Amino acid sequence: MTKPAILLIGGVDPQGCAGLSADIQTVSAHGCHAISLVTCLTEQTSQGLTALGALSTTEFMAQYQSAIADFDIQAIKIGLIPDCAIAGCVAQIVGKHQVPVIWDPVLASTSGGLQVGNNIQSALNSVLAKITLLTPNLPELKQLTGIANMEEATQQLFAGGLQACLVKGGHAESQWATDYFDDKASAFYCYSAMQSNKVRGTGCVLASSIACHLALKHDIRDAIVLAKAYLNRGIRQAKTLGPYAVFEHGMADIVLTDMPKLCYSADVVGKTFNFPKCPLRLGIYPVVDSSDWVQKLTQANIKTIQLRIKDMPDAQKSAEIKEAANCCDASIAFFVNDYWQQAIAHNAYGVHLGQEDLHDANLMEIELAGLRLGISTHSYWELARALAINPSYIALGPVFATTSKEMPWIPQGVERVRQWEQLLGDEYPLVAIGGIDLPRARQLKQTGVGSVAMISAITQAEDYREATAALLACWRD
Repeated sequence: MTKPAILLIGGVDPQGCAGLSADIQTVSAHGCHAISLVTCLTEQTSQGLTALGALSTTEFMAQYQSAIADFDIQAIKIGLIPDCAIAGCVAQIVGKHQVPVIWDPVLASTSGGLQVGNNIQSALNSVLAKITLLTPNLPELKQLTGIANMEEATQQLFAGGLQACLVKGGHAESQWATDYFDDKASAFYCYSAMQSNKVRGTGCVLASSIACHLALKHDIRDAIVLAKAYLNRGIRQAKTLGPYAVFEHGMADIVLTDMPKLCYSADVVGKTFNFPKCPLRLGIYPVVDSSDWVQKLTQANIKTIQLRIKDMPDAQKSAEIKEAANCCDASIAFFVNDYWQQAIAHNAYGVHLGQEDLHDANLMEIELAGLRLGISTHSYWELARALAINPSYIALGPVFATTSKEMPWIPQGVERVRQWEQLLGDEYPLVAIGGIDLPRARQLKQTGVGSVAMISAITQAEDYREATAALLACWRD
C-alpha cells in the first residue's frame, strides 16, 4: 500500500513542541508521508508568542509548487495562518485539491503573547465551504463567532457554508475533556477524563491525526475517535522537557485506557451504568427467530442464545419471548434482541441492543432489573458509544459478508477481531458476528475471541444437530 501524502500548512515553532513539528511527527506515526508548507517562522517560548514571521506570498507559493511536484496529496491539514495575504494563498491551494481538508484555526499560542489579527477570521469565512472539518477550541470558537455556546456557534458556522465542526473542550473547567462534533447529519459529544499533563501542540496533533485517518479512508466519526485515542495516549505518556510536558508520539496499538467515550447529550457526559458481567467466553452463540429454535438448540447443549424476532404483533412477540424463556434454565444465557420490556417481564438473562435501539431503551430500568446488556458495534465510533454505557458484552460485525441481514458496513475481517479482542481484554467480552460458519469459527478462535454468533450456519444447515455439535466441538478443542 502506498503511503498517503499529507500536505501540512502551518507555522514553525522554534522549540519543536507545536506547529509543523508536531504535525510531522503525528503524520509519520500514522504511517503517512508528511509534506510541510511553511506559512511563518514564529518566535515563541514558554513565555508566549512574540513574532509571527510571515513568509511573503511569493516565497510561500514557490514552496507550495515544490511541495506538490512529486506527490499525490491525499489530505490537507491547515494550522497557523499569519496574515490575509497567506490566507488568500491557502484558499487558492484548497481549491486545487479535491481531498479532505482539516483546518485547526490557530488564533493564538496556548502560552500567550501575540495573537493573530481579527482580519484572518474574514479570510477563514471565505473558504468555510471548502473545509471538511474545522477544529477550533472554545476560545477560538468564541473569537470566530462571538458565541460561547458550542451548539449555537456551530450552527452559525454552518450558515457560512461549513460542512462539519469539532469543538475542542479541553479549556473548560471540568473533570472531562469533552469535544463536540456536528456535521449536520449527526452530532455527538466525545469525552475522556481530563488529564493533569499540560501539553503544547495537542490541537495540531489532533487535527493532523484526523487528516491521516481521512486520507486512509476512515469515516469521519471513526477518524475523530481514533485521533482522540492517539491524543490521550500521547498526553498520558508525555515526558517533561524544560518547562514543558512534551507529547509522546508512537505507533503502538490503542489501549482501552485511551479510548474516548461518546454520547449524544451534554447532560449525560460521564454518566455510566453497572450492568452485571458476562463470562469472558460466551462460546457458540446462535441467533434465532423463534422459541421453537431456542428449545431445539438448548436441548442440543447450546448455553448462550439470542431470540431475535421482527415484524410480529406485540401479543405474539410477548408469547414467543415467554415461551423461549421457559425453555431456558439457569444454565442458559438467554438474550432477547431489542424488546427489553419483555426481557425484563420474562426474567431473561439479558437483552441485546443495536446502536439505534440505545436511543429509545430505558437503560436505567434494564440495569435495575439486573439484566445483562450486549451492544452491537460496527465501527470505532460505535465502540466509543458502547464504552460510555459500560455493557456486559460488545458484539462486532459483520466480520464476514452476510446474507442474514442487510448491512451498510463492509466486513470487519479477522484482523479487526484480533485487534478488538486485544483492546477490550478482560474488561468486556467480545462477540464476533456476521457470516460465520464452522471453518470461519475455527479461524476466529485463533484470535482469542471468546464468542462467535451465527444464524444461517445452524438454522439453514441440512442437519442442525450435526452443525451445532461440530461448532461446539470446535470451540472446546
